[in-house]
Amino acid sequence: MSIEEYKKALRLGRREYQQDLSRGTYPYLQVLEEITSNVEISSEVYLGLVQVPLTQVVGTNGRGRSTAFANNFMPLMDETTEFAMKWSHLCDAHLEEGIRDPIKCYEFYNRFYVIEGNKRVSVLKYFDAVMVPAYVTRLVPRPTGTLQSRLYQEFLKFYRITEVNYLAMGREGNFDKLLELLEKDKKEDWDADQKRDFLSAYTRFDKAFLAAGGEKLDIKVGDALVEYLKFFPYQS
Repeated sequence: MSIEEYKKALRLGRREYQQDLSRGTYPYLQVLEEITSNVEISSEVYLGLVQVPLTQVVGTNGRGRSTAFANNFMPLMDETTEFAMKWSHLCDAHLEEGIRDPIKCYEFYNRFYVIEGNKRVSVLKYFDAVMVPAYVTRLVPRPTGTLQSRLYQEFLKFYRITEVNYLAMGREGNFDKLLELLEKDKKEDWDADQKRDFLSAYTRFDKAFLAAGGEKLDIKVGDALVEYLKFFPYQS
């Protein structure tokens, strides 16, 4: 059965590949080593074992296996290859007991690039999984004053308190504004209950926002949540 799943994943990968070619965009996984080749990294911070949102796993660390996948992490190699057999075995493992072995990855600007575990990510994305356990090392770029850099510095402060890595903002000041609307202290670390409650609330909002066509708006889900909470209190 799993080889049939591989064939379906392969069709998804080849379709994405062709669409990228027609758009004139790079059709394979993003490669972190190339992205950071001209970036000054000020520090590396080991975050340990964390749950990583699969929507933010966007590439691989090195070029080695990058061309084995389309940029949506679906496979591109023929179903007769050893690669396909290994993918299929992982598929069986996922269906029987779930994929539990953590991957290893780098985080850069709150996007994740796989060091070990590309096929695990591929299988989990194929089955629309939400999170993957990962040993994460954060690469912190030197602040440059750009909007991206300023937003990332705000995110780092927010993360130190909340350890929330699935929330994206596109407007400056909204990480602090969110804490105010949640009536949370900006210096007090969240406990397990606070993290669980916020994840539940955010997940419900995210689904409702996207179901209402929110992806068509020029606004991140996090920014939309801030606007929503101005009218509808978090506790309600």
